[in-house]
Amino acid sequence: MVIAKITSGLGNQLFQYALGRHLALQNNTSLWFDLRYFHQEYETDTPRKFKLDRFNVAYNLLDKSPWLYASKATRLLPNRSLRPLVETRYETEFHFEPRMISPTAPLTILWGFWQSERYFEASTAQIRQELTFRRAEGDTFRAYKQQIEQANVPVSVHIRRGDYVTHPEFSQSFGFLGLNYYQTAITYLTSRLPNATLFFFSDDPDWVRANLNTAHPNVLVANTGPDADVDDLQLMSLCHHHIIANSSFSWWGAWLDPRPDKIVIAPQRWFANKPWDTKDLVPASWLRM
Repeated sequence: MVIAKITSGLGNQLFQYALGRHLALQNNTSLWFDLRYFHQEYETDTPRKFKLDRFNVAYNLLDKSPWLYASKATRLLPNRSLRPLVETRYETEFHFEPRMISPTAPLTILWGFWQSERYFEASTAQIRQELTFRRAEGDTFRAYKQQIEQANVPVSVHIRRGDYVTHPEFSQSFGFLGLNYYQTAITYLTSRLPNATLFFFSDDPDWVRANLNTAHPNVLVANTGPDADVDDLQLMSLCHHHIIANSSFSWWGAWLDPRPDKIVIAPQRWFANKPWDTKDLVPASWLRM
């Protein structure tokens, strides 16, 4: 069995699910989610909710200590002395670590963020099949969905500010990308796609209204309610091309779009002050600016 520690926002939850699901598929075993992170709020983190249940993903819920499951696993394995029965895999590098997708112990526990497509690319077809949305669609969502479907060339543009501006740690480690990135990316994309309609997604719509002025047709998406983030993610995935932020959230908005000819523009700089190697974060077919 594989136990994935699920934490943080929706984008990170999706990466954590993806590696866990890949290992479970490769080893023909079950996937379990450890959700104890969501039992409280943390001063150092933005409050988050578990959202993977909004997708058609297959998992079991861990409701007790992982060691209870470890003890059960040992009783079921006749050759338990041949290899470690329980292995906890901690993410030690930000870039892809090949050892993480090697054969697992009978019980493998995953702690990390795993932000690279390379961790699960061998199981892409199954993961795409599971990462379809399972929830009721509200009137506001359906109205935006119709606008995207009626646009000739819908382009999602994600502007993340919020905790990237106000949070004492995230504003330093990530930081807002700046207006120039978006102006450059929009100019590039609209020169290649003159019939584009831009769909702006942001946690700071007032900033978008005041600063992102463009002659191209555009729509500022403003979902509300407890699942506004899921609404935004699904709508992003319906667009044909994408300009993403330095955010795992819009990374997944672009990745969930299955079109092979999509153009995705990602920032060259993902972190403001971290020395981490992000060479495996952005898929090779995407553009970095």
